[in-house]
Amino acid sequence: MNVASKAISATRLAGLLAFSAFGLHQLRYAVAHGEETGAQLSAQGHDYLAGALPILATLLAAVIAATVLRARLAPAPSGNTHVRRALLSSAAILAVYGSQELLEGALASGHPAGLAALTAGAGWVALPLALLLGACTALVLAALERIEAVLAPKPRRLPRLRPPRSRGRALPELRPASGLSPLAFGQARRPPPAPAIP
Repeated sequence: MNVASKAISATRLAGLLAFSAFGLHQLRYAVAHGEETGAQLSAQGHDYLAGALPILATLLAAVIAATVLRARLAPAPSGNTHVRRALLSSAAILAVYGSQELLEGALASGHPAGLAALTAGAGWVALPLALLLGACTALVLAALERIEAVLAPKPRRLPRLRPPRSRGRALPELRPASGLSPLAFGQARRPPPAPAIP
């Protein structure tokens, strides 16, 4: 995989993980607070996330563009299984969510601090949601790889040069018979000419 393909793959993965981490954050609060989600998000200092949605939409557009661009460079085979990719994505999403909550607890007024930032208000819901979003991220990555394979230019196949097919029987190999070659193996009927003496 060349440098450009690695950069495109990293952009695609970062975009999907960022979108999934945002979804985990919002879903966790929606599950914990129900109809009061908006009020709770505002009270705990999550107002800044309203501006994140256009950025994430732009990042998703970059993910789609990266897929098309990488397909033009030729698809790279993936060595990850779906389960492995889902678990790695889930761990990354959970790590982003945990870091975000800890930072919000340290910087925002009205937000629980420390480990309470992760566990307060049905915070345990984040783990199964992260697993679900990780599986969805892995499915999207697999779908993007299939799209990539469809869009990739197909390698040109050169025509195979084959020897011509023979028809009928093969001709016998032409070898001189031993009787036709009198000089072969020292069987000449006369000796060589005598040297000329002056």
